[in-house]
Amino acid sequence: MASDADTMNIPQNRKFKCWAAACCGCGEGPSAEHIVSKCLFPEGVVHVSGFDWCKGETKSIGVNGLERQILCKTHNSALSEIDAEAKKAIGLFQRSAPPTKDDPLGNNNVDGHKLERWLLKTAINLSYRGNLHIGVGMNGSVPGLPSPYLIDVAFGKLPFGHQMGAHFLFPAKETLHQPSEIVMIPLINDGHIGGFYFELRSQAVFLNLFPGHAPPTLGTVAAKLELQQALLDAELVYRPPSIATASNSMPISMIRFQW
Repeated sequence: MASDADTMNIPQNRKFKCWAAACCGCGEGPSAEHIVSKCLFPEGVVHVSGFDWCKGETKSIGVNGLERQILCKTHNSALSEIDAEAKKAIGLFQRSAPPTKDDPLGNNNVDGHKLERWLLKTAINLSYRGNLHIGVGMNGSVPGLPSPYLIDVAFGKLPFGHQMGAHFLFPAKETLHQPSEIVMIPLINDGHIGGFYFELRSQAVFLNLFPGHAPPTLGTVAAKLELQQALLDAELVYRPPSIATASNSMPISMIRFQW
């Protein structure tokens, strides 16, 4: 595993261009956008693999090394609400909330669509200016740029459809995770990114970007991924209404999603 804390050679253009420019409304100049929202992992490490700039390795990167000018301030500000929801969700994935008298399992609601939009935003941030199509079969798609459809989904103008979006992994066996780290891996085939695998602290999620094609397990489409076998074999559940979490010997709590 290679470490490039502040020297990542992620593709970028000297001339700034907002990746949401196709939907118009750019303003206030470039923002210093973190490819992975810094508020989620202020002291954490991001593991990325699968891109050409990874050079066949898993890159271990400090969050401060992932700052790029890829969004204008106007569009970056418009996405702040999904950063806040992702921060809430990922915090809940890591810990159990104390039960209450009215709800012995705890009650933690998450806007699933906003979490999906954050996953998509992060996928676009990583893939922008690269040599791969983001998604499969997207009208207007060109390598390294999000299609107009994906831009509209990221900004909440359109919903994901056709089984695209968040598929949660529920392994049958115990898996190990580093609580201060996040893992992101694109699933690539014939120059297209068909989806992204995320480990969000203790919860694994697959963001499907291939309309109408949701794999039953990651192992059926990406057996060569360097993941624990239990994760490759795990059932993929599309937009679950709720998940149960338990950590640090605390009582079980329920996270309920609004889809």
